[in-house]
Amino acid sequence: MEKNIELPPMHRAAEVGTFDPDSNTVELVWTTGASVRRYDWWKGEYYDETLVVEDGAVRLGRLNGGAPFLNTHGSYDLGDVIGSVVDGSARVEGGKGYATVRLSRREEVQGIVQDIRDGVIRNISVGYRIHKVEKTEADDGSVAQWRVVDWEPLEISAVPIPADPGSQFRSEPPPEPRGARHPCVVVTRDETPADPAITTEDDHMSDKTTAGEERGATTEQFQIDPGVAARAAQEAADAAIRAERERMSAIVTLSSKHGLRALGDEHVGKGTGIEEFRALLLDEIAKRDEQRDQSGTGGRVPPVSGIVVGVEDSEKRAAAIESALLHRSDPGAFELSDAGREFRGMSLLEIARDVLEARGIRTRGKSRLDLAGLALEQRSGSGGMMGTSDFPGILANVLNKTLRQGYQYANQTFRPLVRVVTVPDFKAVSRVLLGEAPSFDQVSEHGEFKRGGMNESKESYAISTFGKIVGITRQVIINDDLSAFTRVPRAFGVQAAQLESDLVWSQILSNPTMLQDNKALFHSDHGNLVAAAAISVTSVGAGRTSMAKQTGLDGKTVLNLDPSYLIVPKALQTKAEQFVGQIFPTQNDNVVPESMRRLQVIAEPRLDNGISARDGIAEAAGSASNWYLSADVSQIDIVELAYLEGAQGVYTETRMGFDTDGVEVKVRLDVGAKAIDFRGLYKNGS
Repeated sequence: MEKNIELPPMHRAAEVGTFDPDSNTVELVWTTGASVRRYDWWKGEYYDETLVVEDGAVRLGRLNGGAPFLNTHGSYDLGDVIGSVVDGSARVEGGKGYATVRLSRREEVQGIVQDIRDGVIRNISVGYRIHKVEKTEADDGSVAQWRVVDWEPLEISAVPIPADPGSQFRSEPPPEPRGARHPCVVVTRDETPADPAITTEDDHMSDKTTAGEERGATTEQFQIDPGVAARAAQEAADAAIRAERERMSAIVTLSSKHGLRALGDEHVGKGTGIEEFRALLLDEIAKRDEQRDQSGTGGRVPPVSGIVVGVEDSEKRAAAIESALLHRSDPGAFELSDAGREFRGMSLLEIARDVLEARGIRTRGKSRLDLAGLALEQRSGSGGMMGTSDFPGILANVLNKTLRQGYQYANQTFRPLVRVVTVPDFKAVSRVLLGEAPSFDQVSEHGEFKRGGMNESKESYAISTFGKIVGITRQVIINDDLSAFTRVPRAFGVQAAQLESDLVWSQILSNPTMLQDNKALFHSDHGNLVAAAAISVTSVGAGRTSMAKQTGLDGKTVLNLDPSYLIVPKALQTKAEQFVGQIFPTQNDNVVPESMRRLQVIAEPRLDNGISARDGIAEAAGSASNWYLSADVSQIDIVELAYLEGAQGVYTETRMGFDTDGVEVKVRLDVGAKAIDFRGLYKNGS
C-alpha cells in the first residue's frame, strides 16, 4: 500500500575527515546510512530508519550546489553559516556519502574553525528531507522498519552532540508548524492481511482501506489535522514523562533504603527497568552481606558522632567535617556550620575513626598507625560504595579550599595593568594590534570617495605550565598536624599568585624587545624613556606630555593618552603618596595640579629587588629610583595575562599517593604574560 504523508526535516550523525590548511577545507563523511532508532510521536511507537546510500536514492543537487555548513543547524541568521560545501564535491561511494567543506575565514567564527582544525569539534550532523520510504510492519511485536529509498541532504552542521549518535532514541517531538513539513511517499509492506471493514479517522499514520478495495499498491493523498496531531504528541509525551518519573523514583527509593544509592544512580542513568533493578539489587545486598560475614564485622557499627550513616548521607557528613576542620584552622575566615559542631574539638585521628566506623569498619584494637593507614585507603566496593572511608577525599577538599584561599587573597599589584585572556592551547599566540582608521579626504562635488586601509602590527607569546605536588601522609594524621593541609596549602596558593606577579612584572623590568619594530619596550625612539629624575611636578608633567604625544601605527594619529597610575618601587612609595596627596604646598612652584593628584599609586617591591631567574622566568634587575607612568587598559593594551581555556587560575587534582603513603594534591597553573604595546607605558630612569 502506498500513501503520502508529511514529515519534518531529519538529522543524522556524521564524521569529520582530513583538514587541508592550504585550501582551508575539510573532508567529511556525511552519512553511512546505518540503522537508527527513532520515535513516531504521532503513533507513540519506535521504528528503525535505514538510509539507502547509493546512486538514484540520494538527491545530491543541494549539496553540490554549495549547501551551507552551519553552526548546530542554525538557520535564522547569516552568522550561523561557518562554511559551505565545495561545488560538485558531494558523492556517494561504497555505501557512504562524502563531501568537501570550505570553512569561513570570518573573524567571529575563527574559534569554531580552529577547533575543527585541531580535532576538538569532531561531531557533524547532516540535515535531510525524506521523499520516499518503504515501511515494513512486523507481526511479532518488534519495531517497524523504515527503508528510506529517496532522500535529499539539505545542509551539514557542526554540533556539540550528534542528533542521532549510534542507535539512541530521538527524544524531542517534531516541530509544530505545518510549513516546516514536506510530503513523503510511504510504501507499506505487511504480511498480515488488512481488514477492509476497519477504518480509524484519527489514526493518521495507519494504513487506510475502504470496503471493496483490493489490497495492493494504491496512492492516497494524506493530510494531518494539526489539532489532533498536537494532542496526540502531548499525550504521548506526558505518558512517557510519567513513566520515566515512576521508574526513577522507584529505583532511588529502593537503593536508598538498602544503603546502595550509588548503584541506584548508576541504573537510573542506564534506563534499567524497575523489575530488572530489583534483581540486581538483591544480588548486591547478598554480596555485601557475604563480605561482611567474611570480615567478621557482623554488620554496620554505629558511628561515634551518632549522625546517620547511609551512603546517601556521606556528602553531608563530609561537608560537616570539612567545616569543622576549616574553622579550626582559621576561625575568622571559615564559619562553623551547625552540622560541623558535632566534630568540633575532635582530633584528626578521632575523626578518622568516626568516618571508618560510619562505613561499618571495626576499629577496636587498631593501633594509631594502623588506624591512620586504614583511614587513608580508598577503593571501590559494591554498588559504588567506598570500600574503606571517605577520609582522603575530605582531607583533599580541605586542602583545596585553603590553597585557593591563599591564591585569591594574595596581594597582586599588577592587576590594573593587565588584560586577562584565555588561549586554546600552548602554541604561540599572535596578538594583532589594529592601527587607526585612515584620515578622511575631502570629496568635491563630483569627486569620488577613496579607499583606505588599516595599519596593523603584532606581538607573539605562549603560555607554560607550572606546578607542584603537596602530600598528606599518615604521620600528619597521627600527629594531628592540621597545619600540614591548611597552612602549607595556603602557602602554595600564595606561591601561585606570586608566580603570576613575577610573569607580569618581568615584562616591565626585563624591557623585552617588541616585534612591531624590533626595539625594546622602553626606548628613546619610543618616546617613553628618559633619564632618572625625582618625582616632581616637572618630571611627572614631562611624562604626561610624552604619553599624550604618542602616535598610532600610522605615525600620524595623536593618541592623547593620559596616565592613570604612578608606579613606584617601595622605596619611593611615601614620596609618591605625598606627591599625589599634596594639598597645601609651601611654594607656588610645588603646587600639584588636581589632575596629577588623581594618579593612583602602585607600589611594588619587585621594582626594588628585581626578579630571580627560574624555569620559565628570566632574571630581571630592579632599581630603588626608577618610576613609571601607565595609562588605563581601557585606553590601550599594556600587558596581556593569558590562561589556558577552561583552567583560569590555579587548578588542583587529587589522587592516592604512590610515592607517598597518603594523599597527593597536584597544584597546576597554565599561564603566560606579554607586553603588548609600548605606547601606554613611560619610564623615568636608566
